[in-house]
Amino acid sequence: IDDEIENCILEINNLRVEYKTNEYEEGKMAEDLGRKAEMAERLAELEESLLELKENEKIINLAKESLEESYNKMKSEATPKIALNLSQIAESISDGKYKNVKFNEEEGLIVELQTGEHINANRLSIGTIDQLYLSLRLAVAKEISKEKMPIILDESFAYYDTDRLKNILKYLCEKFKDYQILIFSCTNREKEILKELGIKYNLVEI
Repeated sequence: IDDEIENCILEINNLRVEYKTNEYEEGKMAEDLGRKAEMAERLAELEESLLELKENEKIINLAKESLEESYNKMKSEATPKIALNLSQIAESISDGKYKNVKFNEEEGLIVELQTGEHINANRLSIGTIDQLYLSLRLAVAKEISKEKMPIILDESFAYYDTDRLKNILKYLCEKFKDYQILIFSCTNREKEILKELGIKYNLVEI
């Protein structure tokens, strides 16, 4: 929008110069009068566009300020809670293997191993990575809204082994029992484990 405003002002100034020049040459040719009328009309349109662009610029700047304020508030208030929830969830669904997990905006998920070493989650197995990122999604879901939003899991457990799958299904049913949970899967593993754990569910086959 800054570029549009600059171009608009430049065209207005050029037209004003040409308009003033033509004022001194009105008697030269009749067609110059037509050109002058066109310029006057175009000048009025551009000035109106400039006012509209400047108004839009104000609105955009206000929106940016509001978003930055909300983002900073979320970072200072919600992020620590999300980090705590993330570690608690990761510990629960990994049988205590990963007790301290942090989210770094530049590096992603950082995991503390049982040895005390901190590594990027991308160095772990695909099943573990999926497990940790699901933990992050669940942690965020608890903080971003006061409403209990539906949790939709579409083939989220494809790389989970049986133990991981059993842990996450048990955890979801215990800690998110007040949420609607929709699981989409092309296998019967989830159904068999839910039945084994004695967890009630509705099955829809498509």
